[in-house]
Amino acid sequence: MTRSSVGLLMRKGFSLHGDHIEALGRIFEEVHLWTSVSGYEQDPRFRSVQHIPKYENVEEMILQARQLGVPFFITWQETDIVLNARLNEGLGRQDIPVQAAEIARDKSRQRQFLKQEDVACPEFYAVNTLDEAVSAAASVGYPVIIKPTLAASSSHVALVHSYPELKEAFDSISQLAISQSGLYFDEECPAIALIEEFLPGEEITLDGVVVNGRFYLGGVHNKLRMPGPYFEEDEYTLPFQGESNVEQELCEMAQQICTGLKLVNGLFNVEARQNANDEYKVVEFSCRISGGHVYRNIRDVYGTDLVTAHACGLQGEEKLAAHFAKRTAPKCATCIKFVYRDGKVLNNASGEAADDVRYRAYYPVAAKGRVVHSAPKGFDITGLLSVRTKYQGPEDIESVKQAARLLEQKLDLQVAEVRQLQ
Repeated sequence: MTRSSVGLLMRKGFSLHGDHIEALGRIFEEVHLWTSVSGYEQDPRFRSVQHIPKYENVEEMILQARQLGVPFFITWQETDIVLNARLNEGLGRQDIPVQAAEIARDKSRQRQFLKQEDVACPEFYAVNTLDEAVSAAASVGYPVIIKPTLAASSSHVALVHSYPELKEAFDSISQLAISQSGLYFDEECPAIALIEEFLPGEEITLDGVVVNGRFYLGGVHNKLRMPGPYFEEDEYTLPFQGESNVEQELCEMAQQICTGLKLVNGLFNVEARQNANDEYKVVEFSCRISGGHVYRNIRDVYGTDLVTAHACGLQGEEKLAAHFAKRTAPKCATCIKFVYRDGKVLNNASGEAADDVRYRAYYPVAAKGRVVHSAPKGFDITGLLSVRTKYQGPEDIESVKQAARLLEQKLDLQVAEVRQLQ
């Protein structure tokens, strides 16, 4: 396998990707980081660190990459997939075409693409004003889902049953777009929100890798079923609890999307939810895999190393990529518990949870001193807890979820009500 340099583009969020970075360090002699986060210049994992200003200069970044001998960039951050594709295009790479990244980044463009490719998705309308949202909701019929076109992690997604609820949710999305917080929205956004039909069934997230145009499945996580009005992510479990033919159908759906996007080499994620007839419809997709513990848990359960497979694919090592993308029978059951709180974080660490044999890892997403809010006041993730147990059959999925709930209570997590601090 060729050993060279790689550019890691993570304007934010790379602190949650330690396993991913470790994999790159095993494959490449030099990992060069481009980020908007300060303080990592002395991090020994990176050969060099380039700081990206708010308004990045693509040509300058390409010049930097060439001077450093970086042949291509990799990202795991949702808000960086378009920039990543533009940088790679400037370096002569078309692994993920810029147009494909732009489609994947914008949910309104996704819906048009899925409709064009005859892939099942919810009935939808892209809207920019409250009047358009009201008209769209009337066409779909209440209750409807309203969501921002460019956010992530189910932020500001809501199920609304009436005009007052619709107005409140639309105003919240409008403020998100104006603020440009989270690097979500920019001036080129064609529509700020989607109005779509509500799918009441189970929800899954599928992650895999494309190598020379072929999609390899990593894993399909079942997610905690959220009835609304808000849809905070929680309790991602493996192995997939569904018929093998359903997993195969989801895999074929992912391949159809990747083929339509003309993806050559890339990581890929699909989120889908069942309608009232238990038929899965695609609610979104992206040219990256889910963040946090998903990469590690897929590797623990199936032995599949998506990041290494992707890196090998980018270097033209197709057979080696296929080797790292292969799947075994499930070795364990895993659950990712998303931790939500309201207030000012006084302490956020693994605590006694780390002493339990079922504990896998904990990411304290919210730093000490930060004020966090759960829905509806906010959509902040305070921490991500990963738990694993033995797996002999479907009954063990409930056991691993119960273990995750128990270990959450053993975290060293202290949050004070803000009003008490004023």
